[in-house]
Amino acid sequence: MIGVYGANGFIGRHLVRRLAGSGQLVRSVSRRFDRHFVKSIGKRVEFIEADLRQPMDMASSLQDIDTVVQLVSTSTPGMKNDHAIADIAENVVPHVQFLENCVKAGIKRYIFLSSGGTVYGPDAPVPTPETSATNPINSHGLTKLTVEKYIQMHGHVDDLQYIILRAANPFGPGQEFRKGQGLIPAILDHWHKNSPIKIFGDGTALRDYLYVDDLIDAIERAIDLPGAPRRIINIGSGDVRSVNEVIDAIEAITNYKFKRDYIKARATDVDVASLDIETAKKMLGWRPKTQFQDGIRLTVEADKG
Repeated sequence: MIGVYGANGFIGRHLVRRLAGSGQLVRSVSRRFDRHFVKSIGKRVEFIEADLRQPMDMASSLQDIDTVVQLVSTSTPGMKNDHAIADIAENVVPHVQFLENCVKAGIKRYIFLSSGGTVYGPDAPVPTPETSATNPINSHGLTKLTVEKYIQMHGHVDDLQYIILRAANPFGPGQEFRKGQGLIPAILDHWHKNSPIKIFGDGTALRDYLYVDDLIDAIERAIDLPGAPRRIINIGSGDVRSVNEVIDAIEAITNYKFKRDYIKARATDVDVASLDIETAKKMLGWRPKTQFQDGIRLTVEADKG
């Protein structure tokens, strides 16, 4: 059985639907679930409401699970470093406790969604391979990297199989606007509200935007990868676009012209986040299928309702 933790989130919902559709035995775990989402899945999936911060509940949820997909995160890159202590308390300590419970429960494979955009830092080569130095300059990236290290520790000491996916910026239908995370849902939210967009810096910062279906493909490949892997793998589109270019693309599809307010850049953001995805191609037999423009079109169409 596959346990999806953080199953009610944007990526989690897409993953659960995909796994359920392919006939996999799935246990979805989240603090709470949207009833419409649960109803849409039906009885094909087991749903458990439990909080990662409650170790006993988490330990109970692991019974009969072979593979864990860990998607839980309460921090965002946009939080800068204003809540570092809370970030450690919510996104390091519970994860370490959960990992300990996974080892005790005999979990065979642990798949963790890390951050390809924040763990490497400002001086990384472009595009950035997994072998590059990791020097995050914001708390979100640092907590992700810390959890990665604990996973690697358990892999070495306890023979835990793991695949750490350092993902680019995912987007797609069903992604709700959450302050501090997700440029594309933020732009769509401002479109609906007919409000100006605040852009940090001059809008030339480059990011890798990955359509959600392609990310789900990569997670599925990680679940099914033969052998006993212990690997870190970048998952991205293989391309980058500026903030201005993303806004231009949405304007072209919506026929709406945004008012752009350029404000001071954040010191916790890198200028370029570009992932080398050759390892994913070789290890997982994976490559992105969705062109950026097609992904934006599908996202806007779904957002219209």
